Amino acid sequence: HETWRETSKRLDHIETLFVAEIEALAADASPPSTGDLAELAQAAAANRTAAENRLRPLDLPAYPTWRTEGPFDSSYSLALVNRKLALSLDRQGVKASLFASEGPGDYSANADFLRANPEVARLHVTSRDSGADIVTRNMYPPRAAGMAGTLNGLSCYAWEETGFPFAYAEGINEYAQFLTVTSEHVRKVMMDAGISVPIAVVGNGVDHWHEITPDPDFEVETAGHTFLHVSSCFPRKGADILLESYGRAFTAADDVLLIIKTFPNPHNDIEQQLAAARKANPHYPAVAIIMEDLSDAQLKALYQQCDTLVAPSRAEGFGLPMAEAMLSGLHVITTSWSGPLDFCNPTNASLIDYDFARATTHQGGNSISAWAEPDPAHLAELMRQAIGRERSNSGAEQLAHWTWDAVARRNIEAARCVTVDDLTAEPRLGWVTTYRKRCGIATYSEHLMDVLGMPLVILADDPDEPTQEDPENVHRCWREGKVDDFTKLMAVVDRHALDTIVIQFNYAFFDLEQLGRLIHRLKDGGKTVLVTLHATTDPQHDPNKRLATVVDALRRCDRLLVHAVKDLNQLKSYGLIHNVALFPHGVLATPQHASGAPRANDPVRLASYGFFLPNKGLIELIEAVHLLKQEGFRFHLDLVNAAYPAGVSHQLIEEAKALVARHGLTQHVRFNTDFLPDTESLALLSAAEIIVYPYQTTAESASGAVRYGLAAGRAVAVTPLPIFEDVAQATFALPGTTPAAIAEGIKSLARDLRANAPEFRTVMARATQWRSIHAYPVLGRRLAGTLRALHRQRLRDERAGQGSRAV
Repeated sequence: HETWRETSKRLDHIETLFVAEIEALAADASPPSTGDLAELAQAAAANRTAAENRLRPLDLPAYPTWRTEGPFDSSYSLALVNRKLALSLDRQGVKASLFASEGPGDYSANADFLRANPEVARLHVTSRDSGADIVTRNMYPPRAAGMAGTLNGLSCYAWEETGFPFAYAEGINEYAQFLTVTSEHVRKVMMDAGISVPIAVVGNGVDHWHEITPDPDFEVETAGHTFLHVSSCFPRKGADILLESYGRAFTAADDVLLIIKTFPNPHNDIEQQLAAARKANPHYPAVAIIMEDLSDAQLKALYQQCDTLVAPSRAEGFGLPMAEAMLSGLHVITTSWSGPLDFCNPTNASLIDYDFARATTHQGGNSISAWAEPDPAHLAELMRQAIGRERSNSGAEQLAHWTWDAVARRNIEAARCVTVDDLTAEPRLGWVTTYRKRCGIATYSEHLMDVLGMPLVILADDPDEPTQEDPENVHRCWREGKVDDFTKLMAVVDRHALDTIVIQFNYAFFDLEQLGRLIHRLKDGGKTVLVTLHATTDPQHDPNKRLATVVDALRRCDRLLVHAVKDLNQLKSYGLIHNVALFPHGVLATPQHASGAPRANDPVRLASYGFFLPNKGLIELIEAVHLLKQEGFRFHLDLVNAAYPAGVSHQLIEEAKALVARHGLTQHVRFNTDFLPDTESLALLSAAEIIVYPYQTTAESASGAVRYGLAAGRAVAVTPLPIFEDVAQATFALPGTTPAAIAEGIKSLARDLRANAPEFRTVMARATQWRSIHAYPVLGRRLAGTLRALHRQRLRDERAGQGSRAV
């Protein structure tokens, strides 16, 4: 019968007692390790969140109090959204208020703004301690901690590129109970990031555009057909693509004009880009840039004087300029990806084709993030097709229900619909993988399963030979590399009532037709299915292994997880886009061992790591160090390369040993071909200065082996191949794949390493950051969040379906 505030205080007291007990343990003669304390802190936080989610009262009063926290007192886009939401909530009878805050902390609202906007000032409060029923935030960076409502959330949230920092996601999972977002694109990004609280799409209000009267005195020069682009010209907005395409489509002789409405900012170099385009093409078509600030009335007048809005964005959370253009009757050309697709479609807009590319904003080069790279040739064609096109109201009709009052109602509904199941339901998880084999995917799976933090059943392949007794949760129920109808596997799924299945895919594992049938059976049975595709390029040596065989089944999966941007594009070529997510290989979170500084004349300590197989380039590496020896370069090379259980591997090892002997390298090269435990492998790699991955050709999407080099904290050198694209920022690229190129790269890197050159320090610092983002414990918690999100979304969909049937 206690109030929520009393319950929260009781939990605070329990937590204080718990921390005191831990402090007493830490004072013992043999205190817990830092790692133990870190795990304990995570468990304590998870338990606190779980307790709150079970005890929190979710029945809201008919007219709840709702405090919106964030900026609201400026022309900043987030400020507009926050005040429009609060005013609309107020009109719905909700007791709404506004509190001034930003990502870094609270602040005092602008007094001049409040005087000029009395309706907003009426909702402004200066204290957060008001016991609101609902508290939501919209700010950057997102800050979920410290919300003091009975129910807390983020409202009308937008994010553009696919990567959302997991630290933000984890904060939302710990401190919020719901999230509302601007588009289906943002919802998917948030779920893929590991946010497991319920997420509702509420859109953005666009009806404020109808309230603006265009300024009749504001006129601009126009042409026979006038194109308009409105943006910050940040890289994400694709202004560079626009200039390139416009120059392809037209010349100065055409009766066209491109108006770019933007504003000065540190990332805006549109004037320099235009100057360069004109210099490269003396016949470049007409462009006018408007940098000065325009009033809303002037901006609406500008829209009305133009014919086509062109927005080749690489990513959008919603796409307000596209909506404003549609409401003004303009034809819209925009990228066929992200937020605008909620209201832009082939019937009311022209959609630009694209390829996926690694995103270069928000999180920098180490981010696990992608966005769309619009096709300049296709955009040029669409701009040519736009000439003479009539204005249309079809887009305005599509946006009729995107009003701020409707957005407020959707937010209220999202808060009212939160249930205990939405916050606590756990999937019954099955994981299909090879297990305890000399197989990179088996190792990958074990590392990831160890840090998921949830119980699971391992649906493992039959062993090649008798092995040690398997753990209780391991069921050997399918045959790797053979035709298997998965009858035994389905029996285990049914016996354990598993509702979520994760499948580790490699071409060699499955008969693809049978795999497709398995996925269809799982989906027909109402299961959530995720497939991790460790390769997406069909093997050249086996014409029977074609991904096209299972495309229909893959389309039904809830998520397809891939390791590299090239995989996103490969799957896009099959029409697989909306259920695909970028999820990288992980790296072991190991303590970094400081190596003694070598003396200038000491041999350079080299190492390599991975299975001893032909495509790993180990013969080329031996030839490379032979060239280095001939130049007088002093080195020692540890080949930490395990024999693979196949004849080709053993033959290659013998060939390599013969080559070492023939070149007189026996004193300089040491073979370590046993399959070593991770601790022993990392100890050997940590003794090196440079770890070399001299791969030749491979269809793999990403390298698991290179992560061991990065985990060791040493300089990692890789050949310039797509398999290393995802670690490019954290590694040193060799100039080529030939022995001569590998030798030259090693020599150059060794020189920079011994001199501690600035370029060397920069890459090593990026590698440190890369390790923190890609550590298995981080990726495991992220994947666990996604699994919970998909499971709980399925339960909500089932509830909604039952409700509609009852009606």
